Amino acid sequence: MSPFLIPRQLKFPLICSFLALATVFVFSCHTDATLGIESVSFTIRDRPVAQVNKRLFGHFLERASWGEPGPENSLQPGTQKIQPEAVDLMRQMNIPIIRFPAGTDVDFIDWRDLISNVPGRAPERPVTVGHSGHEITNQFGLDEYFQLRDELGVETILVTNFLDAVSAKVPLGEAALKAAGLVAYANAPVGAALPDAMPDWPAVRAKNGHPEPYNVEYLQIGNEVFGRKFRRRVREGTGLTEPAELSQWYLQCLKAYIDAIDAVDPTINLIIDGVMGDDIERTILADATIRDRVKYAAFHVYAPGGVSEVTQAGNVVPAGTLSASDWWQALVAMPGAVGEDGMMLAFRNRIKFARSLGYKVAVTEWNWNGWGFEDLDLPPEVNWRLASGIGTAGFLNGLMRQGNEIEMACQSMLVGTTWDITSIRVDPTGQRLPYFLPQGQMTLFYNNYHGSTVLAVEPTNVLSYRQPFKIGWASRPEHNVAYVDLVATADEQTIYLHALNRSLDQDLSITLDFSEFSHVGNSVTHHLFAERHPQHQEDENQQLGAITHRSFPIQGQVIHTTLPQQSVSIFAISRT
Repeated sequence: MSPFLIPRQLKFPLICSFLALATVFVFSCHTDATLGIESVSFTIRDRPVAQVNKRLFGHFLERASWGEPGPENSLQPGTQKIQPEAVDLMRQMNIPIIRFPAGTDVDFIDWRDLISNVPGRAPERPVTVGHSGHEITNQFGLDEYFQLRDELGVETILVTNFLDAVSAKVPLGEAALKAAGLVAYANAPVGAALPDAMPDWPAVRAKNGHPEPYNVEYLQIGNEVFGRKFRRRVREGTGLTEPAELSQWYLQCLKAYIDAIDAVDPTINLIIDGVMGDDIERTILADATIRDRVKYAAFHVYAPGGVSEVTQAGNVVPAGTLSASDWWQALVAMPGAVGEDGMMLAFRNRIKFARSLGYKVAVTEWNWNGWGFEDLDLPPEVNWRLASGIGTAGFLNGLMRQGNEIEMACQSMLVGTTWDITSIRVDPTGQRLPYFLPQGQMTLFYNNYHGSTVLAVEPTNVLSYRQPFKIGWASRPEHNVAYVDLVATADEQTIYLHALNRSLDQDLSITLDFSEFSHVGNSVTHHLFAERHPQHQEDENQQLGAITHRSFPIQGQVIHTTLPQQSVSIFAISRT
């Protein structure tokens, strides 16, 4: 068992839970007795078809004023640092990149609230009011974040307010200068020449204890420009309603921001939204200046949202009429899109226009985000939190499949105390140890076991199901969903097979054919995510999932094995 994947508080014998689900390798064809079909087969080709950027497995350290303050509520009591046990879990995740500090709130807050000693203010940080009128403290601000960044060794995406400019709440020049000020605080050296009227932010940073630049790699201008509330405020503030007028105004604002930012740091990588509403992104993304300076188009994905209503073919379906399998099969097939082969994709058509212009895709916020299940009286065998972990794995498979188009992704949210989308759940009092929720375990799982390229895979006997229900804001899949979703990735030493079993109650047989490879090792390591054994769920730790590990000897280049129900497996096979 690999100890770095198991929190300290879970190091009691988890192996017994694994043995109940253990993979058994045999060396003859067999048939799944329950389904009455020959096992699903996957031929792994020694042919790369996509790159896997390590930044696909990033995270979003969000401070959400209206319900999940994230790091603000996760501090070690009496300090401005996140509880060290939670930081230990972050280290286990091997996170490559973190987005900070906010999403929806970022267009309603002043970044200067997150630092001390702002010129013209009291030295202390004020309380900030977010987008919905709720207050949030600023104990964990920019300097505290960068200290954490250095501990974890990650890259950074900062996000800056854009709504002040496009809604004409603040004069454009002032808003652009303030956004560039964030870049100056992060990246400009002490003594650097700065734009006129800009405070000496590098000197303030030095006064706050860090003379050297933080050297932030990425800056996202605005957040979810496509949102209805965002667009309404723009129309109300500017009086503009026609898409042609709005697109020209957005262009003017973006160019002012770029000019101000470039006066401070012309090397920082810029990210803007790939969808902006009313198709105005077609004008903006096609503009020569934007194409020349902006590298990434951002897209966000969430599902299912509020689950108060279920529809089928446009008609409301009483939630109580859905079977346990109906619920489970719907919940594990989101977020993302389903391809014609039944396998998961991150996106289908939304990214095509941006990609046609040469932009790389940055999924700067995504999650399996659902609420309202407590009011639906789900069948007892459906654990929607466990389903969220399986669905998260499917989306990660989709990200890797589209690795030639998608270069980075940030799962939200990294740490928190209340929302079920948090990866690491923290007790704000510090009396109970932090633990992983299933979604966080999935990015931990994939971060630690994946290759740098995607290999071609040819499935045979794909078993799939129709998912006819629209739940919350998640779209019904266009195609049947494969019970077994498998992606092969590899580096020079190892082949990794990332395989989901989406079945609620059946183990599924699979055959893995490596005949095209001249050499494979004589053993396979099976890393397995599944629900913790019931006997371990009565202890004080609330962690739902377990990641276990076991190696098996193999002979030849065709492997027959079984995927446990409701599980995610990563098989690792040496290439030598």
